[in-house]
Amino acid sequence: MTDELRPGRAEMVRMTTTLRIAGESATVVSLQAGYRRQSIRRGTDRWGIDEPRLMVDFGSGWPTLDDGRQRVGERLGNTVRLWSREYRIHRQWLWPTLRFTVTTGERTVLRVRERFRRVDGARAFDTYSDAALDPVVTLALLLVTARPDRMSFGRGDASPP
Repeated sequence: MTDELRPGRAEMVRMTTTLRIAGESATVVSLQAGYRRQSIRRGTDRWGIDEPRLMVDFGSGWPTLDDGRQRVGERLGNTVRLWSREYRIHRQWLWPTLRFTVTTGERTVLRVRERFRRVDGARAFDTYSDAALDPVVTLALLLVTARPDRMSFGRGDASPP
């Protein structure tokens, strides 16, 4: 990993989340794929043809992650294990906004700050990710922390997930 954290922006609603990172040519998108599941794809992937890069399943207590064929990760408490790497999530609630950092070893690889939460439930985040961190992993870490599966559909969603 390098010392540089690249800025990005994510927009989340219950059904979809879009992440754009500075210096990346394509966005990374998650889309609801069944009950309490989100599929993550790069914006250049062909929807309906290419398999999702990663699936996040919120249906069994702590979120699990799979690549369509096998489980490749899980979140247990503040630790996310994904593709043989271990990430530690350090959350700060400054109600009603979420802030967190993610470290691997002693190194910070991701910082996220929720910018706002609209009355209709949409949320926006500023992200700062390590240049060596795959944007698919970045979005997965955001999803398992911000939990879009706990968002409501309607007006007045100001409660923390």
